[in-house]
Amino acid sequence: MTISFGGALRPRHGRRRRRPRWIVGSGAWVIARDGRLVSHIRIPYNTVSLYGCCVRIASIGGVCTHPDYRGQGTATILLDHCITESAGAGASLMLISGGRGLYRRAHAVDASPTVEARLTPTSIEPTSPPLTARRGTPEDWFACASLYQSEPVRFVRTADFFRQTFEHSHRETWVIDSNGFPAAYVVLSRHWGTSSEDRRRVVAEYAGSRAALADALPALFEAGGYEQIEFAVPAHDRELAGIFARLGLRPGTLEDHTIRLLDVHRLMRRLGPYVAARLPRSQARRLSFVQGEDGCIFRLGDEKVGLSLAKSAALVLGGPKAPKVPGALGRVLVSLFPVPFPMPGMNYV
Repeated sequence: MTISFGGALRPRHGRRRRRPRWIVGSGAWVIARDGRLVSHIRIPYNTVSLYGCCVRIASIGGVCTHPDYRGQGTATILLDHCITESAGAGASLMLISGGRGLYRRAHAVDASPTVEARLTPTSIEPTSPPLTARRGTPEDWFACASLYQSEPVRFVRTADFFRQTFEHSHRETWVIDSNGFPAAYVVLSRHWGTSSEDRRRVVAEYAGSRAALADALPALFEAGGYEQIEFAVPAHDRELAGIFARLGLRPGTLEDHTIRLLDVHRLMRRLGPYVAARLPRSQARRLSFVQGEDGCIFRLGDEKVGLSLAKSAALVLGGPKAPKVPGALGRVLVSLFPVPFPMPGMNYV
């Protein structure tokens, strides 16, 4: 069943056009014009657990416009509507699977800092005794779900999500066993647009023992016949980053993704225990966050700083354009930010 929405919505530029018709289905929003569906966005809602604090996020993907209607601002109208809709649905952040100008004009930024390593069979030193790596099967879903559930920064997933993903995933899941039990797993995917013959892979997700994962890499290269495996390690995962440090890590951000702040006050309220663990109560009580239409205000007592939405997102979530805030306020913000964020992994839109 679909629901039609009217509303006085107009394109931002150019002459006045016929009012679009909004249709919402199961997680998808579209614009219909002239009796045709011309623009589409999909919005799954997820919950992210950050050291036990649960934050609702909206994920944006499947963004497309019919070729005959491109360049008319249709996708911009639809994205603006979905930003408002997501904030109204209780989401604090929007994760977008893409980085083009459409999203950056909507104040999305490269965020969630990572360190990156490109591994080859010759760059990995074999261990003794080496661990084994085997292809995951649908029967492994429970073991992998248990490993993922122990991650301090992760998406909140159900048993049905894991079971169905393992039954139908187009990615390659490898399980690392130690002493007869799964100790870690890693999910690999191909570069976008490459053929099945390409022997390079990108790590989409991993969980479990970092030491076991590193020790099993020689076996993984051999069993999969891979020539290269690219790791993007979230900056908060200092253990794995430390293991790879000798390989000459490069700074980066979430690949092919941008992030937008929807409600910084709601986000920090959800992160109350996180804040309490990082700031003395006397400082936390004086700290406040306000988001307006064009930017955010960060305040500590009488000190305050106003930043654009893009700079605010870079500050809160990290990234190459994170601004430096002076004074006592700046020192407090450094204690809190960047807020860690998980790799999209199997929650990819």
